[in-house]
Amino acid sequence: MAISRSELTPTGAIGAHALARRLGPWRPAGPRPAYAALADAVRVLLLDGRVSVGTAVPSERSLAEVLDVSRTTVAGAYAALRDTGHLQSRQGARSVLVLPVDMPAEPFDHGDEADVCRLNIAAPSAPDQVVHDAFRYALECAPAYLSGAGVYPSGLRVLTEVVARRYSERGLPTRPEQILVTAGAQHALRVVLDTLVSPGESVVVEQPTYSGTLQALARHRARVVALPLDTSHGWDLDHLESILRLQRPALVCMNPDFHNPTGLLLAADGRRRLGELSARYGVPIVIDETVVELGLDRAAPAPVAAFASRRAQVITIGSVSKTVWSGLRVGWIRTEAPPDPFAVARYDLGISGSVMDQLAAAYAVDELASFLPGRLDTLRAQRAVALDALGDALPDAVITPGGGGLCLWVRLPRPAATATAAAAVGLGVRLTPGSGFAPDGGLENYIRIPYTLGSDELRRGIDLVGRAYRQAIGSGAEPGEDETGLPGRLAV
Repeated sequence: MAISRSELTPTGAIGAHALARRLGPWRPAGPRPAYAALADAVRVLLLDGRVSVGTAVPSERSLAEVLDVSRTTVAGAYAALRDTGHLQSRQGARSVLVLPVDMPAEPFDHGDEADVCRLNIAAPSAPDQVVHDAFRYALECAPAYLSGAGVYPSGLRVLTEVVARRYSERGLPTRPEQILVTAGAQHALRVVLDTLVSPGESVVVEQPTYSGTLQALARHRARVVALPLDTSHGWDLDHLESILRLQRPALVCMNPDFHNPTGLLLAADGRRRLGELSARYGVPIVIDETVVELGLDRAAPAPVAAFASRRAQVITIGSVSKTVWSGLRVGWIRTEAPPDPFAVARYDLGISGSVMDQLAAAYAVDELASFLPGRLDTLRAQRAVALDALGDALPDAVITPGGGGLCLWVRLPRPAATATAAAAVGLGVRLTPGSGFAPDGGLENYIRIPYTLGSDELRRGIDLVGRAYRQAIGSGAEPGEDETGLPGRLAV
């Protein structure tokens, strides 16, 4: 069944200079037509969510002037986007970015999208039996809830008890009253931002960081301050302290547990330092623990809040999306004091979560010990496949040796990540370049490779990424050879 779309009213607009910044170095190095490369680069921004559906694009003339290309090039790019259903135009109005009109209702399984390799999504498939049993448990529990209104603004007690117990098992004593249930970790971050940050205030994030965090901050109109993350040495907390001292931000957002996209893990002494910095400068620190359970080489230390004094303000958010299944939209916020201010904001963003989903999530979290070891074994095997495939497809790439999570952070031999992602679209692969994980673009040497797909599809996708990279740099060299014909080497 296809989804039809009538004429779309613009929900916003992007100027030529802003679009040029997000495009990054999109120009092809080889013989590929410039209009086709520009169209693919715009399409990547749309598919990654870095430019929203419904955004009105700049005029041909203004974008051509900023990009220093002919108006014919921009007109050709816009025409190509219209041909693929990604741009809607009408007489006398600005063209608007859209998704294809005939996109199938289930793009992961049906229609033209079935053959697309999604290396832009770091999310595992569901552990079938666990999810089946979880919803059977929910159905068995449902009669006790049917006599009421089904509205529980802070979350079901059965879920908050299970989540609190899990924190306690990990070294952070927690009561159910310290947990606020949300519709996922992204929703939890929105709740925190609505409560603690006014538009225009500064928020510190790592660079690179999870693209969803950047999107939430952009929608909130926060001013993002980047804390560079060194792939060899991790977090520079001295630099963080200097930012806190000089800029006095409203909030710090950190992802210290198998960081997305690098897979890095913050050690116990760094966690203790974070708590000290929060207390010293009076700044709340949000800790995203979405993938904390996915330690492949080693387990994560106790939560950051376990190392913090009572003067610190550590807000911990988590969800079942990466540990269990992203289709189960349940997350939470954990605070030291009862999270009453966040409960007010959570109510404004959505009165209550689904009773059935919360019951299912409670069952799944309680059963982690039964299915998580198998899930970790599968992820280790898929990571090995990805490393082997990268050795064949991009032998000169350098991979950050993260200890867990769902993806690899890959440094390309040349700064051609945006052009590689654009070329990959034409080969049937969705790929997020490094600029998608940076507040102000850049990171053009990097791409993220999730290893959540099946082995065959993962190998196929990475092979196509290698082809896309060579197409982007205009090289005819085969994998394993540089342009001098000498063998390349993969550093892991």
